[in-house]
Amino acid sequence: MRTKPRFSAIVVSLFVLILSAHLSYAEDKGEKLYTETFQLYKTLAGSQEKVNNKEIWETIARAFYSIYINYPQSDKAPNSLFISGKMYEEMGERFGSRDDLDKALDYSRLFVKRYPDSSLADDAQLRVARIVEKDSKSGAYVEYEKITENYPNGDMKTIAKNKTAELSPFKPAARTAVKNTEADNTGAADDTQSGLASVSQIRHWSTDNFTRVVIHVDEETPFKSMFLKEDMANGKPPRLLVDIYGTRVDKKLYVEPITKGLLEEIKFARNTSDQVRVVLYIKSFEDYKVFALKDPFRIVMDIQGNPKAHDEYIAVKRNTEDYKYEAGLPEDQVSSLSQALGLKIRTVVIDAGHGGHDPGAIGPSGLKEKQVTLEIAKALKEKLDRDGRKHGITNVYLTRSDDRFIPLEERTGIAKKQGADLFISIHCNAARDKQAYGTETYFLSLTKDQRSLAVAARENATTSISRGEMSKVLKQYLLSAKIEESQRLAGHVQNGVVTNISAKYQPAKNKGVKRAPFVVLIGADIPSILVETAFITNPRDEQRLKSDGYIDEIADGIYDGIIRFSSEVQTASLE
Repeated sequence: MRTKPRFSAIVVSLFVLILSAHLSYAEDKGEKLYTETFQLYKTLAGSQEKVNNKEIWETIARAFYSIYINYPQSDKAPNSLFISGKMYEEMGERFGSRDDLDKALDYSRLFVKRYPDSSLADDAQLRVARIVEKDSKSGAYVEYEKITENYPNGDMKTIAKNKTAELSPFKPAARTAVKNTEADNTGAADDTQSGLASVSQIRHWSTDNFTRVVIHVDEETPFKSMFLKEDMANGKPPRLLVDIYGTRVDKKLYVEPITKGLLEEIKFARNTSDQVRVVLYIKSFEDYKVFALKDPFRIVMDIQGNPKAHDEYIAVKRNTEDYKYEAGLPEDQVSSLSQALGLKIRTVVIDAGHGGHDPGAIGPSGLKEKQVTLEIAKALKEKLDRDGRKHGITNVYLTRSDDRFIPLEERTGIAKKQGADLFISIHCNAARDKQAYGTETYFLSLTKDQRSLAVAARENATTSISRGEMSKVLKQYLLSAKIEESQRLAGHVQNGVVTNISAKYQPAKNKGVKRAPFVVLIGADIPSILVETAFITNPRDEQRLKSDGYIDEIADGIYDGIIRFSSEVQTASLE
């Protein structure tokens, strides 16, 4: 019966190490943390008592992944990611957990993508193939084949050759060869092709460490993405390209020049007579993702820079001559240090849901959700502009300030472009039951709760995406999403809104913090939430939502939640 104390000792030792590493700014603690964590991993493997405790496995696996995230420049970052993936595969086998196998698959694919030249890359790819083989012999053949093609000198080549021979009956049918040429804008337009979908628009948003490119196609068509390594011999940087089948280039297509961010340029052209290729020439990157949205069909390409930029909310030096610090916390929580240090939570982007041709939910007397969300967003911005500075918040932006439609993926793009530290999307709830009422706040995650899925489906209505497709997209992003921070922010905002409303308006109901797959939150990579403020379909709540006083209480509640979260972060950063 001594397992728990020993487990507690392991947990405490890990988190003491992680905390001490986070509090050191001058010295890289990644290697020390890796050494200590690896020692615990060896101890785990050698202890019959501990080896069957899944909590210990998960704690150590998370610790390795934390090293990779927090110390991306450390020599031990690749090993940490690799071992974390290895542990999740072991956990999946040992404890019969499909979720752990899926995480092992995600981490291993991430390793291959991030560290293609590592001596462990073929080992990670072999792990990918092993896991895929459990579900698809054909898919496994493709994954094993990648080892022989991409790592011909690797020590996993023989295993891969034997497996492709074994799985040869399941080899996928050969596809028509694709001409592997670079895109060139010259002569891109062509109106002579009939029956082809048109690539009509390419938009992009950039910050110093993030670029989102959205390709609009006027019909849903198959596509394939491909990453090409840097070609030093020919002077070509890394490139991310997408081939879009059954398409032509619209003669009016024009791409705004790249002025900042991670890309050198974007090129597009006909790659074959019925295929368009779009190529992103990359200056630097840490990760990339490609996925599709529908209604209308578009392909989203995200390039992510150094993840360290938003990974921690720690105090950073600021030019105090240009910034006057106004204390907004009690004296015992504000030290002289805080006058010389600023917070990373400086910029808030507020998203008023719906707009333009998308009215959102409509109340019994005709009140439209898009009107209410804009009023709340403006009221919240006014409060943050007026009082946020004394809490370190100096920049506040709206995704829309009038009645216009903005695609869901563009809203996140705006947040990234503005360098947001928090993203707040404001909505009104709706239900068939006209008596349903209350407030609930969501953060991005997968869920099986049917009610939450229904809410997400309604808010995602302008972007059709199946549950299966959404699951695939989210698995790419949940590795980097700020889930825990978003959940904490959601809790503060939920409590703030419910407290404010219930003080003056009864009845009020706290429906809690929930998780759901909202397209508008995908790719934000910062604490991001969606607030369902009230049920516009409830006649009583609809009348309240017409009141300036009620709008003000909701905005006050969201403001209080943001400030509590900001204060919590500030206190943690100064301890």
